[in-house]
Amino acid sequence: MRVSSKADYGVRALFDLALRYQHGPTQSRDIAVRQVIPEAYLHQVLGALNRAGLVRSTRGPLGGHELARDPNEISIWDILVVLDGPERKALPHQGDSQTSEVVHDVWRELQAQSVSYLSGMTLASLIERYHQRIPVANYSI
Repeated sequence: MRVSSKADYGVRALFDLALRYQHGPTQSRDIAVRQVIPEAYLHQVLGALNRAGLVRSTRGPLGGHELARDPNEISIWDILVVLDGPERKALPHQGDSQTSEVVHDVWRELQAQSVSYLSGMTLASLIERYHQRIPVANYSI
């Protein structure tokens, strides 16, 4: 399965917002710096996510972006569909021979498993993985 840069940036931006969930709006320039995303491109991505109802944007000096829903309710698949469309272009052109049909069945099964996996992976799951990677400080004397 191919993941576009747009989808990658979108998942990273929403992950950044999920880490700050319920702490008020975050400015796009801060997201861009932390996630190493070109700010102009980030504006396009956040605009699409806003139109889809995944992000809420507020204008003004205290404005910014925040998740419109709980991180448990936003799957990685939801983000990919918004940014790349439901037709993920993962399947090759259909052949007309029996041998190509057998191979194409494998690609369809792989696509179905990928969709299932990414549909079950939420932003909250990413936060949990992130916290598992942070080393625990040990202050023994």
